[in-house]
Amino acid sequence: MHPHLSQGASTPPPAAPGSGPAGSGRGPAGDGLNGNGPNGDDRGGDGPGRASSANNGAPRNAEAAPIPEGPIPEGPILEASGVTLVYRDGTRAVDNVSLRLRRGEILGLVGESGSGKSSLARLLLGLARPGAGTVRFEGRDLASADRRARQALRRRAAMIFQDPVASLSPRLRLGSLLREPLRIHGLPLREGWPAALAVLRAVNLPEAILEKYPHQISGGQARRFAIARALVLEPSLVIADEPTAGLDLSVQGEVVNLLTGLRDRLGLALLMVSHNLPVVGAVADRVAVMYLGRLVEAGAAEVVFRTPAHPYTRALLAAVPRLRPGGAEAGPVRDVLPGEVPSPRNPPEGCHFRTRCPIAEEVCRTVPPRHRTGEGVEVLCHKPLVR
Repeated sequence: MHPHLSQGASTPPPAAPGSGPAGSGRGPAGDGLNGNGPNGDDRGGDGPGRASSANNGAPRNAEAAPIPEGPIPEGPILEASGVTLVYRDGTRAVDNVSLRLRRGEILGLVGESGSGKSSLARLLLGLARPGAGTVRFEGRDLASADRRARQALRRRAAMIFQDPVASLSPRLRLGSLLREPLRIHGLPLREGWPAALAVLRAVNLPEAILEKYPHQISGGQARRFAIARALVLEPSLVIADEPTAGLDLSVQGEVVNLLTGLRDRLGLALLMVSHNLPVVGAVADRVAVMYLGRLVEAGAAEVVFRTPAHPYTRALLAAVPRLRPGGAEAGPVRDVLPGEVPSPRNPPEGCHFRTRCPIAEEVCRTVPPRHRTGEGVEVLCHKPLVR
């Protein structure tokens, strides 16, 4: 368990009278098998109806899948090489994307709605299989791993979904939902529960909240609980999909400080998917910009935000509201992009961005651009703004 979190944690709830041995379908009260709350007082338990999304089809009393043997390879913790994802309706959600995430690093993934950010996040976590390319987590190819090995790898990677309330079963109390990852992976409750409670305290939530259902807590509490649930298995990688979406500014600050603090204390690698450019610029070490399924610019966050090399990145940054001293608005937004994002089912020939680009030339209509590498950035453009 994380030494930073395990000290001072309370003990798990005692076994209920009449509970059977492990594997009998009856476990300690409050373990999510017979009861949802800390005292196992929920009726109906995990019965028929909507199942929690964290299960992913795993048996409820699954034997713990062993962590793959051998030392964790050096190098990036997560690496995608030329990955492509095409949905059944022909939508090319991810198109030949390559990126790396280092250990202890925060990578911001930004772009308009429909640019493919969430689809790429699902690919990187192994929730979808790429039609082309490879995704390697801790040096291991996710696509070639069997089901048991993939489950073991998922113990080391977690996702915070865009809508935390929708990702939690409304039938279960938060206590059962917090224990569910331990149960799915067959980890002993008496060993994992103290650390789980320590994580709950680390996100500034009281143990009393475990008695409640998801609809009984606020949006900020749901977001913090989703973070705690993602950390229960002590992952080395966390993918956060819009972690600040729909939250008040004060709550956004709490969530961002929490994530960066956990990164500093636990050494997590964090991929933050977000529309919120100011937040990404404040916390990310590097940033990657997506447009119509492609990465159009990537590099050190400070460099990309100070001197964007792609016209799309420049337009995104220009659209961020700014205030002059005294609170007056900074005036009309320059570099406003014309038109709408083209359909990913039928993207433009050549450069995908050419139909909205203010500096497009004839070559942009016919020839797909190649990635160019400059000082601290990589850009997909025939005429980068910075060379």
